[in-house]
Amino acid sequence: MMSQPMRKPKQLSSQCLPYDVVFDILTRLPVKSIIRFRCVSKSWNSILTSPDFINTHLDRAKSSLSHNNNNGFLLYIHKSYYKHLCTVLCNSDHTFTQISKLRIPFSDISVVDFCNGMFCLKNFENHELYLWNPSIRKFKILTPHYFARLVAYGLGFHSQNNDFKILRILCDNKMSEAEVYTLSTDSWRRVVISMESEPNIGSINLIDTSPCLFFKGALHSIAFSWNHRFILSFDVNAETFRQIMVPRNYFKENISLNFESLVVFKGSLAVFVCVEDLDGDRDICHLWVMREYGVVESWTKISVPIDFVQELFGCTDSGELLIHTTDRGLVSYDPESLNENYLGIQSSPWLSYTAGLMESLVLLDQGQDQGQGQGQGQDPNILLPPWSVPMYHPDGSVAEIPIPRCTNVMRYRIRQATFEDLEEMIMMVESLKLEVTRLSRDLYLGPQ
Repeated sequence: MMSQPMRKPKQLSSQCLPYDVVFDILTRLPVKSIIRFRCVSKSWNSILTSPDFINTHLDRAKSSLSHNNNNGFLLYIHKSYYKHLCTVLCNSDHTFTQISKLRIPFSDISVVDFCNGMFCLKNFENHELYLWNPSIRKFKILTPHYFARLVAYGLGFHSQNNDFKILRILCDNKMSEAEVYTLSTDSWRRVVISMESEPNIGSINLIDTSPCLFFKGALHSIAFSWNHRFILSFDVNAETFRQIMVPRNYFKENISLNFESLVVFKGSLAVFVCVEDLDGDRDICHLWVMREYGVVESWTKISVPIDFVQELFGCTDSGELLIHTTDRGLVSYDPESLNENYLGIQSSPWLSYTAGLMESLVLLDQGQDQGQGQGQGQDPNILLPPWSVPMYHPDGSVAEIPIPRCTNVMRYRIRQATFEDLEEMIMMVESLKLEVTRLSRDLYLGPQ
């Protein structure tokens, strides 16, 4: 019996499927797959970079967060030769599993805020702000209109428009102003700090420069007027301010305040207060929890008997405070059970907790790739670090010979140099150093 020739499988093309079906399927894919599929065709690339697709994918990403069955994730900055953003999964036995480690494409930066997978970063030197989406390795440079001595920043999400906003509260020369950046319009505009119930609220003479806390659709910061302190809340959707009063017996005025920090504790707005005792020998910490949002009478005080507190980074969904201590490093501390666990993370300039990892395509249709220059959008060249080479002398002694820093490394491979290129160049330099050392040794001591 003669065998039947094999039939070729029927090609399935997107042209055979309705546009809506293709669109719906693609919005359910992970970010990494979508980035690859941009190369399939011009029509697919057009779909995947359209604002409608990016917003729909963002909606699906947000809805999927509620279905997570894990204990959350820690995000922290690991600082070595370069700064890296590390993500670890929090296991139920208080161990951690590293998920990713991404290089931050900027130098001399601090993390201003983190919201829905997006990062707001600030440059120490020139005060530039960057919106960075590590999921797609893209960033956007934002240059504020003017600067002030005291500035509080916050990154929030406009839920009605699927838009990101950055709030800047400026206090200088006894005046306070606010400025809001909107990603969809790529523009800054000033907003008035005032409320009908408190017409003099605009006269803020001091603002806590810690990143604003995004909670219930609003950005929160601790502010001070002439006669009282309060929490200044900015509604990201309505772009209006309101005042939330802190407890009357917040802390005694004659006690030295180490620091205070806003945090979300088990779904409620809270303030962590750390003061010194009268002798200055130990810390006294309290957590004030607002059980009913906006209701001053609902403030509840929880004592936190932990010492050597340097900084509070945040709080997990289960209510564990993420604290940097001066003697034990980074720990998680449950103020109700009093359990303390070492996080196993070296000292970090920034650490945060998120219940679920959210990847998005925000900035896919705009912004710059991380591979463009140093990540600061100006100099496409990169710098090699200074180095030295062990050299043998005629008497057999060895000395380290310093080599000047190589500046303005030329673009090569017919494109702008990236950090991956720099890593490769550094490896080449290390190889060259070994060769130079070997040659000098063979010259004066003979081949080994």
